[in-house]
Amino acid sequence: MKTSVRALLILVAITLVLARCTTLAERGAQPVGSPPVITNSYATTEASHGDDWRVYVEANDPDGDMRYFVYTISTSGRGGRGEYVRVGKDNRAKILGYLCVFVAPPEDAIGEWAHFELTLHIQDSRGNTSDRVTFPVALARGVKRDSPPPPFDTEGLKCLGRIWVAFRGPRGGP
Repeated sequence: MKTSVRALLILVAITLVLARCTTLAERGAQPVGSPPVITNSYATTEASHGDDWRVYVEANDPDGDMRYFVYTISTSGRGGRGEYVRVGKDNRAKILGYLCVFVAPPEDAIGEWAHFELTLHIQDSRGNTSDRVTFPVALARGVKRDSPPPPFDTEGLKCLGRIWVAFRGPRGGP
């Protein structure tokens, strides 16, 4: 009799467990934690070749686990592949600074006047992402750097990381 009671209890326990189990598809993917939030951003719409173009970002994450700036650079309607810049340990909960985007001089005169877009979002250590922000920019010679608006006009703002952009001529491909 003890064996049949034990078997019945095991059967009841398994039934209860299975009744409570659902697949991820049935309940939808549940994000863990809170996503980062970009609260403010700014970049000029013109930049010079061979100079740093600054993309200013203010963001926070209630969980304090921001890990990467994820970005793509696209030109002439062509998408780019995703790249990333690691968020420094001191900035995992709150960010106020700029990304230094160095635009290499063109290989030929055709590349001198170029347009591109940088699309950026922040990803945390759990895979949560902020909304995306896009910055269109036209490249030319001799563009002067304007002062950024508040809160980015703060003295001593630091570069949060570097992004390199290079345009190849017709022989080198797009």
